[in-house]
This record gives sequence, structure tokens and C-alpha cells, in this order.
Amino acid sequence: MRATGLLRFDGVGRRYGVRGPWVLRDVTLEVPAGALVRVQGVNGSGKSTLLRVLAGVDAPDAGRVTGRPAASTAYVPERFPAALPFPVLRYLTHIGALRGLPAAAARARAEHWLDRFGIGAYARTPLDELSKGTCQKVAVVQALLADPALLVLDEAWTGLDTDARGALDAAVRARVAAGGTVVFVDHDARRLAGEATVTVTVPAGTGPVAVDLTTAAPPPAEGVVIEAVRPGGPEDSDLRLVVPAQESDAALRGLLGADPPWHVTGVRTHTPAAAVAPDLPEVPAATGVRQRAAALLAYQAGLLARSHRWLPPLLLYGAVMAIGVSGGQPVLGSLGYAAALLLPVAAWMVRVCVGNEPPAARACVASAVGARQAQAGALGTAVLASALLGAVGTGVVAAVSSAYSDDMRTAVPVGPAAVAGLLAAAVSVLLGTAVGALTNPPLLRRGGWSLLATGLAAGAVLIVSGSPAQAAVTDLVTGSRTGSVSYPVPALAAAAVLAAAACSLSLRAARRTYP
Repeated sequence: MRATGLLRFDGVGRRYGVRGPWVLRDVTLEVPAGALVRVQGVNGSGKSTLLRVLAGVDAPDAGRVTGRPAASTAYVPERFPAALPFPVLRYLTHIGALRGLPAAAARARAEHWLDRFGIGAYARTPLDELSKGTCQKVAVVQALLADPALLVLDEAWTGLDTDARGALDAAVRARVAAGGTVVFVDHDARRLAGEATVTVTVPAGTGPVAVDLTTAAPPPAEGVVIEAVRPGGPEDSDLRLVVPAQESDAALRGLLGADPPWHVTGVRTHTPAAAVAPDLPEVPAATGVRQRAAALLAYQAGLLARSHRWLPPLLLYGAVMAIGVSGGQPVLGSLGYAAALLLPVAAWMVRVCVGNEPPAARACVASAVGARQAQAGALGTAVLASALLGAVGTGVVAAVSSAYSDDMRTAVPVGPAAVAGLLAAAVSVLLGTAVGALTNPPLLRRGGWSLLATGLAAGAVLIVSGSPAQAAVTDLVTGSRTGSVSYPVPALAAAAVLAAAACSLSLRAARRTYP
């Protein structure tokens, strides 16, 4: 995919926390499409933060970024976690779907790149069984799947072996030759030395970023690669030139005749970018927004199911239900009990889903779909899982309970009672989601405080007078006494509004507080 337009930073600033120091401040730069951009600076100067903003993982706290191809951006973090519970190929197929690839195309391209990086034999190996170096190769492959228009590499070469580093070098050159923009940080000053068209220097303080727009021309389609080094010189004196074949002799004479002379370490034929991977399957037309949303939910659902972190809330729900609900009890009262229990379980499910993904893996997903959308996928998965649990629980209660009022004299229609129970369960799911969204990352990050806040808030929402959850449960309990069925529609509407507001706050914070 070819990059279009000009990527611009206009007065961009970024800091962590409302009162935190500025990591970046007053960053103004322009990057032309099809550029190879090196970002350099001392440790702690904000290079990684700059790349995260560029990739769309974080939002700036000041200024704005324009021209970023949001639908075709890929990001590789310095260290990719092995904590994901997917086999390698399944994970890559999920990421390909998030980047708009049909499943078959994602699988084919993933297999190609796995072979290129020498890890094709690990396609069905769980990620958490891989070495750090092999896991980093998977991180590189997920970024290359869909030929991104903007490729952002944060120390992506770290942990790779020599062959894999060469393969990544070739992939970067191919992306730039195809018109894509590549922005990278690497601790080795020799990495792609002499090839960058733009150099961005991030100062040690919070001053403006310096931009060096070089005049390097794109390498010729065919020619000779000359690699040279000045013995005893600094690392950045290493050189790699791509020159037309007819100019190679003159270039060699110039290097050898310099004072001090360069030591030529290699001369080879330059491979045209189009021939780097002639067997790589073409990228088909990207799927639509709905397909990507479905792919995001499928990824999050797979992450939840394979992690088994759903098991504790499920066991809690089942155990407490078994204690409080038994066969032959009045149906409406039992449904009220089941609905009340579902609220803290739904809040717990949100906690599981939003914390189920390591931050580096979340950053890769955020570069593909956006940070807010990534958070929305986690929240949506929690809602669906809680709703499924509530539907099953309501069905079981309706099946085993007695279709009478508390005094066992007034018959209660099971069908309408089950509908009322489902609506009350929906109220609890929505309010539990609201509680979980407000008391967990990214709004509340400290684990101990977050857990305490989730439990206290869930309990308060159940018992506070006027709460939609309290109203819905009270309707069922009151109906169990009188034998009448009422539907908690006003409570459901209020719960929907509160859940939407809480989730909106969580989504707004998602691009600003993830590490």
C-alpha cells in the first residue's frame, strides 16, 4: 500500500498524567510520503513516546497530528510479550483480520513472512512457549502482514538474530521503495546508515524536536550496494550506498581515496524492491468497518476464552446461585436474586477483559484499529460474556423455580417472568459494565485500588436508593409477593445511559494513559 500526503506534527506535546512532566513538547515536523525516517536521541529523551503518538497508540496532549494513514498503520514495540494465549498463526490471522485482510489472505501472508524470518516451524506453537527472540520476530511479522502505508519500528531489531535483522532491513527497503513511510528507532547507528531521507533528533529535555531533512535520493531500481567503514571511527561512520552500476567504480575510488580512507566491507548487486518477495500474496481490498469490528470482537473473545480468566467470575456466579436458588422457590424472587448477583460479576468481567492483554500487544492492536476501538473491543466482549452468562442463569432459574408467588397461591406466568428477569439481568450487565469501565484501566490504573473500587462501587450500585439496579430487583421481589409481573423498562433505559457515559469516559482515556 502506498502512503499518501504529508504527515505533520503541529506543536505536539505529550505527558503522562495531568500534572506529569512533559515528555515531548512543541514538536513540529513534516514527513513526506515514502520517506525513511530515523529518530535518534539519548535514552529517556522521548523517542518511544514520539513513535507511539505517530502510530496512533497515544494521543497528543497538545497540538495535533495530521496525515497519518489511520487505516494502514503498523507498529512494532521494542519488546513483544509472550503472554498471549494464542498459537502463532492464529494470533497473526487475528491481527491480519484487524488490518482488513480476509482470513485466507491473512493466513497465507503470515505463513510467507514466518518463513522469511525463519520461524515457519513455530506456526502452531503457543506464543507463551516461544523465546524472546522468536516472539520479537512474530511482532515484526504482524506489522508486515498488510503492507502498511506507515510502518513504525521502535527498536524492532532488538533480540533478532543476524539473518532476521537482514530480513527486516530488506522489508524496510521494500516498503519505502513501494511508496510506504517507515519511521524507526534503533540503538545501532549503523542500521540503514546513509539511507534515511529524514532524521529526527529528540533532545534530552523538553525543547523542540530538531528535524534534519536530507537530500538523499531514492535508490535506483537496479545497481550496486557498497558497504564501508572507517576503521577506528565512530559507529555512525559506517556507510551503505546503493549506486547505479555505471557509477560504482567512481564511488569505490572516492571511498578508497578519502582521507582517512574508507575500508570497503562488501560489494554486491542491488536487488530491486519488487523482487524482494516475488511469491508474497497480494494484499486484497480491505474489508469494511463492520468486518473489522467483528474481527476485533473475535480477537478479544478468543483472548478471553484461551486465557481462562473468565473461570473465577463464572465459578463465583455458579456457586452463589447454587446457594441462593433452589428448585421450587418462587420464580420472580429467584430471578431478582440472579439479576442482583450478575452486577458484580459483570464488573469483574470488565476487569478481566480490559486487563487481559499485555500493553505491548494492546499497542499493536491500537495501531491497527485505534486505541479507542481497542478499548471498545474489550468492553464489548465483557458485555457479551456477561449477557450470555445472564441469559443462561435466567433460563436455569426459570426452569427450576416454582411459577407461583411467595405465598404459593397466585400463579405467575413463566414466560413473562423470564422476560422480566432477562430485562433485570440486562440492567445489571449494563451497570456492572459501567462500574468496571470507571474503576479499571485506563481510568484507574493501580491494581489494589482498582479492585477495591470495583467491589465497593458494585455493592453501592445495588443498594443505593434510586439506582436502576435496585429498582429492577425491587420490581421482581415486589412482584413475587403480589404475583404480578412488571418489566423494568425505565431502569433499563437509565442503565443504558449510565453505561454509555461510563464507557465513553473509558474510551476517551484509552489513548492518553496506556503506558
